[in-house]
Amino acid sequence: MNSKILPYAVVSPDGRILSMLQTNEKGYKKSIENSQIWAVNPETERLLPVEIPGTVCGFSEKEGWYEVVVGDTAKSAQETEGASDRVSAKAPGAVSTDSDAGIIDRLYSVIEKRKIEMPEGSYTTHLFNSGLSKIKKKTGEEAVELLLAENHDEIVYEAADLIYHMLVLLAAADIRPEEIFKELESRE
Repeated sequence: MNSKILPYAVVSPDGRILSMLQTNEKGYKKSIENSQIWAVNPETERLLPVEIPGTVCGFSEKEGWYEVVVGDTAKSAQETEGASDRVSAKAPGAVSTDSDAGIIDRLYSVIEKRKIEMPEGSYTTHLFNSGLSKIKKKTGEEAVELLLAENHDEIVYEAADLIYHMLVLLAAADIRPEEIFKELESRE
Protein backbone atom coordinates (compact mmCIF):
# COMPACT_ATOMS: atom_id res chain seq x y z
CA MET A 1 0.00 0.00 0.00
CA ASN A 2 1.62 3.28 -1.09
CA SER A 3 -0.15 5.62 1.37
CA LYS A 4 1.05 5.95 4.96
CA ILE A 5 -1.19 4.06 7.41
CA LEU A 6 -2.10 6.00 10.56
CA PRO A 7 -4.09 5.20 13.72
CA TYR A 8 -7.82 5.97 13.49
CA ALA A 9 -9.47 6.45 16.90
CA VAL A 10 -13.23 5.96 17.19
CA VAL A 11 -14.27 7.97 20.27
CA SER A 12 -17.48 8.87 22.10
CA PRO A 13 -18.55 12.54 22.43
CA ASP A 14 -17.10 12.55 25.96
CA GLY A 15 -13.69 11.38 24.64
CA ARG A 16 -13.81 7.66 25.56
CA ILE A 17 -12.01 5.48 23.02
CA LEU A 18 -14.52 3.00 21.58
CA SER A 19 -12.26 1.37 19.00
CA MET A 20 -8.86 1.74 17.39
CA LEU A 21 -8.54 1.21 13.66
CA GLN A 22 -6.02 2.08 10.98
CA THR A 23 -6.56 4.14 7.86
CA ASN A 24 -4.68 6.19 5.31
CA GLU A 25 -5.32 9.61 3.79
CA LYS A 26 -7.56 8.12 1.09
CA GLY A 27 -9.61 6.27 3.73
CA TYR A 28 -9.97 9.38 5.87
CA LYS A 29 -11.13 11.49 2.91
CA LYS A 30 -13.49 8.73 1.78
CA SER A 31 -14.91 8.57 5.34
CA ILE A 32 -15.75 12.29 5.23
CA GLU A 33 -17.15 12.17 1.68
CA ASN A 34 -19.36 9.15 2.38
CA SER A 35 -20.18 9.89 6.03
CA GLN A 36 -19.08 6.34 6.81
CA ILE A 37 -15.91 5.05 8.45
CA TRP A 38 -13.34 3.54 6.04
CA ALA A 39 -10.33 1.72 7.51
CA VAL A 40 -7.47 -0.45 6.32
CA ASN A 41 -8.03 -4.14 7.04
CA PRO A 42 -4.86 -5.29 8.83
CA GLU A 43 -4.98 -8.77 7.23
CA THR A 44 -5.64 -7.83 3.61
CA GLU A 45 -4.37 -4.20 3.69
CA ARG A 46 -7.50 -3.29 1.70
CA LEU A 47 -9.49 -0.15 2.41
CA LEU A 48 -12.95 -1.25 3.58
CA PRO A 49 -16.05 0.36 5.16
CA VAL A 50 -16.45 -0.31 8.88
CA GLU A 51 -19.87 -0.57 10.51
CA ILE A 52 -19.89 1.09 13.93
CA PRO A 53 -23.22 1.34 15.80
CA GLY A 54 -24.20 4.92 16.54
CA THR A 55 -24.17 8.30 14.90
CA VAL A 56 -21.06 9.75 13.30
CA CYS A 57 -20.76 13.18 14.89
CA GLY A 58 -17.66 14.33 13.04
CA PHE A 59 -14.16 13.67 11.81
CA SER A 60 -10.88 15.38 12.68
CA GLU A 61 -7.31 15.05 11.56
CA LYS A 62 -4.77 15.18 14.38
CA GLU A 63 -0.99 15.24 14.17
CA GLY A 64 -0.06 11.69 13.18
CA TRP A 65 -3.55 10.16 13.56
CA TYR A 66 -7.23 10.53 12.68
CA GLU A 67 -10.31 10.68 14.91
CA VAL A 68 -14.01 10.04 14.39
CA VAL A 69 -16.57 10.87 17.07
CA VAL A 70 -19.45 8.40 17.29
CA GLY A 71 -22.42 9.02 19.58
CA ASP A 72 -25.52 7.13 20.69
CA THR A 73 -28.20 6.97 17.96
CA ALA A 74 -30.87 7.76 20.57
CA LYS A 75 -29.40 11.19 21.35
CA SER A 76 -30.96 14.22 19.72
CA ALA A 77 -29.18 16.83 17.63
CA GLN A 78 -29.19 19.18 20.62
CA GLU A 79 -27.37 16.64 22.81
CA THR A 80 -24.59 16.19 20.26
CA GLU A 81 -24.38 19.89 19.40
CA GLY A 82 -20.77 20.02 20.62
CA ALA A 83 -19.79 17.34 18.12
CA SER A 84 -19.05 18.15 14.51
CA ASP A 85 -22.07 16.62 12.77
CA ARG A 86 -25.07 14.29 12.87
CA VAL A 87 -24.64 11.82 10.06
CA SER A 88 -25.67 8.23 10.62
CA ALA A 89 -23.11 5.47 10.36
CA LYS A 90 -24.47 2.25 8.88
CA ALA A 91 -25.98 0.45 11.80
CA PRO A 92 -28.70 -1.92 10.61
CA GLY A 93 -31.34 -2.41 13.26
CA ALA A 94 -30.44 0.77 15.17
CA VAL A 95 -33.59 2.28 16.67
CA SER A 96 -34.18 6.02 16.76
CA THR A 97 -36.37 7.71 19.34
CA ASP A 98 -37.20 10.48 16.86
CA SER A 99 -40.22 9.11 15.04
CA ASP A 100 -42.08 12.35 14.38
CA ALA A 101 -41.75 14.73 11.45
CA GLY A 102 -40.11 17.27 13.79
CA ILE A 103 -36.79 15.56 13.10
CA ILE A 104 -36.76 17.32 9.71
CA ASP A 105 -36.87 20.75 11.38
CA ARG A 106 -34.28 19.77 13.99
CA LEU A 107 -31.90 18.31 11.43
CA TYR A 108 -32.36 21.33 9.14
CA SER A 109 -31.50 23.62 12.08
CA VAL A 110 -28.26 21.69 12.67
CA ILE A 111 -27.46 21.90 8.93
CA GLU A 112 -28.11 25.66 8.91
CA LYS A 113 -25.83 26.06 11.93
CA ARG A 114 -23.08 24.14 10.10
CA LYS A 115 -23.58 26.43 7.08
CA ILE A 116 -22.95 29.48 9.27
CA GLU A 117 -20.17 28.12 11.50
CA MET A 118 -18.48 25.82 8.94
CA PRO A 119 -16.73 23.68 11.61
CA GLU A 120 -13.58 21.91 10.41
CA GLY A 121 -13.95 18.14 10.03
CA SER A 122 -17.72 18.32 9.54
CA TYR A 123 -19.14 16.35 6.62
CA THR A 124 -21.80 19.05 6.16
CA THR A 125 -19.05 21.70 5.96
CA HIS A 126 -17.33 19.54 3.35
CA LEU A 127 -20.54 19.53 1.30
CA PHE A 128 -21.05 23.30 1.57
CA ASN A 129 -17.42 23.90 0.60
CA SER A 130 -17.98 21.72 -2.48
CA GLY A 131 -20.64 24.10 -3.83
CA LEU A 132 -24.24 23.78 -4.95
CA SER A 133 -23.43 21.83 -8.12
CA LYS A 134 -21.53 19.14 -6.17
CA ILE A 135 -24.31 19.01 -3.54
CA LYS A 136 -26.86 18.42 -6.31
CA LYS A 137 -24.69 15.66 -7.77
CA LYS A 138 -24.28 14.02 -4.35
CA THR A 139 -28.06 14.21 -3.76
CA GLY A 140 -28.61 12.52 -7.13
CA GLU A 141 -26.14 9.77 -6.19
CA GLU A 142 -28.05 9.22 -2.95
CA ALA A 143 -31.33 8.95 -4.90
CA VAL A 144 -29.79 6.26 -7.11
CA GLU A 145 -28.52 4.39 -4.02
CA LEU A 146 -32.09 4.40 -2.68
CA LEU A 147 -33.37 2.97 -5.95
CA LEU A 148 -30.74 0.23 -5.82
CA ALA A 149 -31.43 -0.72 -2.19
CA GLU A 150 -32.57 -4.35 -2.05
CA ASN A 151 -34.04 -4.93 1.39
CA HIS A 152 -35.94 -3.15 4.16
CA ASP A 153 -32.89 -2.02 6.17
CA GLU A 154 -31.06 -0.77 3.08
CA ILE A 155 -34.13 1.17 1.90
CA VAL A 156 -34.55 2.80 5.33
CA TYR A 157 -30.85 3.72 5.52
CA GLU A 158 -30.67 5.06 1.96
CA ALA A 159 -33.95 7.01 2.35
CA ALA A 160 -32.54 8.71 5.47
CA ASP A 161 -29.30 9.46 3.61
CA LEU A 162 -31.25 10.98 0.71
CA ILE A 163 -33.37 13.13 3.04
CA TYR A 164 -30.24 14.40 4.82
CA HIS A 165 -28.55 15.33 1.52
CA MET A 166 -31.80 16.88 0.26
CA LEU A 167 -31.89 19.09 3.38
CA VAL A 168 -28.28 20.16 2.74
CA LEU A 169 -29.28 21.01 -0.84
CA LEU A 170 -32.25 23.04 0.40
CA ALA A 171 -30.03 24.93 2.88
CA ALA A 172 -27.44 25.61 0.17
CA ALA A 173 -30.21 27.02 -2.05
CA ASP A 174 -31.70 29.04 0.86
CA ILE A 175 -34.97 27.10 0.77
CA ARG A 176 -36.65 26.28 4.08
CA PRO A 177 -38.46 22.94 4.61
CA GLU A 178 -41.70 24.88 5.24
CA GLU A 179 -41.73 25.79 1.54
CA ILE A 180 -41.66 22.08 0.66
CA PHE A 181 -44.35 21.31 3.26
CA LYS A 182 -46.55 24.05 1.75
CA GLU A 183 -46.09 22.59 -1.74
CA LEU A 184 -46.92 19.10 -0.45
CA GLU A 185 -50.08 20.40 1.24
CA SER A 186 -51.21 21.85 -2.08
CA ARG A 187 -51.06 18.31 -3.50
CA GLU A 188 -53.30 16.71 -0.85
